Amino acid sequence: MIVVCPTCSARFQYDEARFQGAPYKRFRCPKCAAVFEVPNPSLPAIGLPPARKDDPFAPPPSVPSTPPPGGYGVGPDGTDTVSLATARETTAHRDRDSMLSQAGLGTNLPPGMRYSLAFLSGPMSSTVRPITATQTVIGREEGDILTKDPECSRKHCRVDIHTNGTVWLMDLGSTNGTFVDGVQIFGTVQLTDRQEFSCGRSTFMLLVRKDDPHAMM
Repeated sequence: MIVVCPTCSARFQYDEARFQGAPYKRFRCPKCAAVFEVPNPSLPAIGLPPARKDDPFAPPPSVPSTPPPGGYGVGPDGTDTVSLATARETTAHRDRDSMLSQAGLGTNLPPGMRYSLAFLSGPMSSTVRPITATQTVIGREEGDILTKDPECSRKHCRVDIHTNGTVWLMDLGSTNGTFVDGVQIFGTVQLTDRQEFSCGRSTFMLLVRKDDPHAMM
């Protein structure tokens, strides 16, 4: 499911199975740190329980304060958190096409759309790299787009393009972090045309274009 922050409208992905039958989940936005609640989409609409008078965001005594290896956990204020482990998807028991389909990705880019990344700063400044696959890894030495930036991790972040044409950015556990408009991201964040993000000293601008159906071949 897609969770949308009511404060800054940031969008990120969350596994519905993590509700585990609970009527709602409390989240902390990875972009603006706002805390909000989301009802379980698999249950009939119900009202959220009243806030506690002492501390509305205090966790139950038995709730762990650190995320487990699976990638999700509960923070010290009782909010659901998404750790960097969520960036490492396993394909042990499903083929690639099935995995991409479940993630909202296709095997090819959406028809009639072109995507590219322009280097605005860093060692590759003033160059443009086309995005030719639904998943594009950006890294210092490994990946589809290489930054040659010593402040980037070997595999730093990944750009996913969904079948509906939307673009999503995910940090891959980098040392120095991935930033969108100057704010460090955690989990997956949606990008829009001409939006900027940075890895180390390298700053990129996403460029999205629609093919002109009337252009001469």
